[in-house]
Amino acid sequence: MEKIVLLCEDSIEGMLTAIYDGFVLKNEKFSGKPGALADHYEDNIRIHPRENYEYEMFTSIIQVETDDKKADQTISAIRRKLGEEAYLMVLRALCHYDEDRASDVFAFLVRGFQIGTGIVKKLGDAYVMSVMELSRKAANEAHSFIEFIRFEDTGDVLYARIEPKCNVLPLIARHFAGRFPNENFIIYDEVRKLSLVHKKFEDFFFVKDSEANIPGTVGYDVSTEVWDYKQLWSAYFESTAIEDRKNPKCQQNLLPLWYRKNMLEFSEKKVDK
Repeated sequence: MEKIVLLCEDSIEGMLTAIYDGFVLKNEKFSGKPGALADHYEDNIRIHPRENYEYEMFTSIIQVETDDKKADQTISAIRRKLGEEAYLMVLRALCHYDEDRASDVFAFLVRGFQIGTGIVKKLGDAYVMSVMELSRKAANEAHSFIEFIRFEDTGDVLYARIEPKCNVLPLIARHFAGRFPNENFIIYDEVRKLSLVHKKFEDFFFVKDSEANIPGTVGYDVSTEVWDYKQLWSAYFESTAIEDRKNPKCQQNLLPLWYRKNMLEFSEKKVDK
């Protein structure tokens, strides 16, 4: 059977988009009924971040472009059909660094959409165990960073730099926003070139170096003492002020949607401007 690989952006919303497309492809190839879920998982359909993929012979490659609507629909389907426990497992697993995480989550969801909320108890299933283990490891690393992150007080902005194995920023954002609601702060993931940015009394958001066009991000250590943090802070907000770069849906996807319903930041604001 032909092997099919869906190559996607190495981001939560990118992988969720590929999972959506994986279901569409599986329906077309195995069920013959558009919109209906096939009742089995085929290992010949894989999902992989395109950045580190090593091309293989006899493999059909499909390039997947990140689509916020598809990612949102995937999230909605998981929460509706599998419940919050499975939802948390999936999102945390996608924050892991394992290259097979998206494929394992895809297999987990194929089974889950047939079984329902009971999928989390199917511990004899290899894919269920894999997703559970990836989720556990990502959550543990996030907890460690909550314990050990130390900020440098620059006067106007609290700044911290981290080098996590997992994509922990979406998992720790809620904690630090709640802990420092009246502070401007930046937590910079040097591995992924991704920053968690919080402006006091406002929502937090994420910025990639490539999106912010921040001075010094190429061959420049933004954590050095000589860096002008005011300039860094201004660069982030100038980048997000450009209309073409405003994408609330994208921010909501990368932002931990699995926490949003319980987040004070998304309820009616209590702070007078």
